[in-house]
Amino acid sequence: MEARTTTAIWPKLLSALTFIWWFSVVLSTQTGKVPPTKGYPVILIPGDGGTQLWASIDKPSTVHYVCRQKESLFNLWLNVEELIPLLIDCFVDNARLVYNNVTRTTSDSPGVNVTVIDFGNTSSVEYLDPSKISLSKYFVGIVDALVAVGYERGVSVRGAPYDFRKAPNEAQDFFRNLTSLIEDTYRLNGNRKIVLLTHSLGCVYALYFLNRQSDPWKAKYIQAFAPIAGPWAGATKSLRVTMSGDNLGDFVVSAVDVRKAQRSWPSLSFLLPSDRFWGPDEVIIQTQKRNYTVKDYQALMNDLNYEVGWEIYKDVRDLIYDLKPPGVPVYGIHGRDVKTEQFYLYNKEKPFPDYQPYITYGQGDGTVNMRSLKAYMRWQHEQQQPVSEFEISGGEHVAILQNTTLFKYIIDTVLHLP
Repeated sequence: MEARTTTAIWPKLLSALTFIWWFSVVLSTQTGKVPPTKGYPVILIPGDGGTQLWASIDKPSTVHYVCRQKESLFNLWLNVEELIPLLIDCFVDNARLVYNNVTRTTSDSPGVNVTVIDFGNTSSVEYLDPSKISLSKYFVGIVDALVAVGYERGVSVRGAPYDFRKAPNEAQDFFRNLTSLIEDTYRLNGNRKIVLLTHSLGCVYALYFLNRQSDPWKAKYIQAFAPIAGPWAGATKSLRVTMSGDNLGDFVVSAVDVRKAQRSWPSLSFLLPSDRFWGPDEVIIQTQKRNYTVKDYQALMNDLNYEVGWEIYKDVRDLIYDLKPPGVPVYGIHGRDVKTEQFYLYNKEKPFPDYQPYITYGQGDGTVNMRSLKAYMRWQHEQQQPVSEFEISGGEHVAILQNTTLFKYIIDTVLHLP
């Protein structure tokens, strides 16, 4: 009698379980969620300025009486409270790097230790200011869009923050951590391959990384490489920043004041226009004394009294010079139809280059020139894996990260979600 009762219960139990499964699928579809077995895990690699930097200081002296001399871990970048007159001097001294021409490497300013936090999570790349003020939005739009279709922060969408001040030749610890993160994320998501979703400087960092991985490793762990706004051949804007500095969009801050830190960052030299895409006779800079092309970088650095700049440039110029294809499927994404710096004229009766030049504009995304944005397309003929291009009209270099057209393309095409 007991056996017959058990036998009778099983069909009802199975029917109930089937209904529960069916209901969960319907509910997930109605709420916009997808079952966790669908979609490829995503690792985000940010661009120049796209990572929160934290610092602790114990300095022998300060550059100004308002600057802190000793402090435990605090937010160095982005901290909008320090981007004001007087306090900007504190930021510059804390953020600058010191170059050693013997080791050919850089180190933090004396008494300063800069680090990144929450590697593997998205917290330090969603907003650049931990207070989450609107103007510091970065990857948050993409992360929110992925979460809305079933992704989970720290599990199926993860961040790989790094010290964006440095070029890839000084980022070996980061690349080791990135390798481990990719392999861990693969296992954490049921052995599903990873999509590397990168922005700006992060695109060329990722290329440098992929060029150094074996084909079997890439075939096992990498589903696709989706670079957004990649400066594959550099950008002319990096020349203006090298010469005259950039005020970071803060009109109460002097660009020349910030220049001391910016010039010390090898990532800036890494992004100088490549002579593979700018001709030897194409004038980019004109002053009252002479013209400069991509073949004149050494002379330019000397004329700027910035000889160490030439040494740094020699360290980084060949890191991705040949643009060797990554050996994985590529979904290239970039903006267009945004006026972009192309040529600089210094013609004022002021000391060169301590003022902002007259700028002539061309095509690009507002930061990266079009020829550089499209440089990766040569891979269509250089690797077996597919290489595609998706352009967004009006997609400004940073604002594109909050663009709903971008979100849809990533979800529908790159991640192949229904």
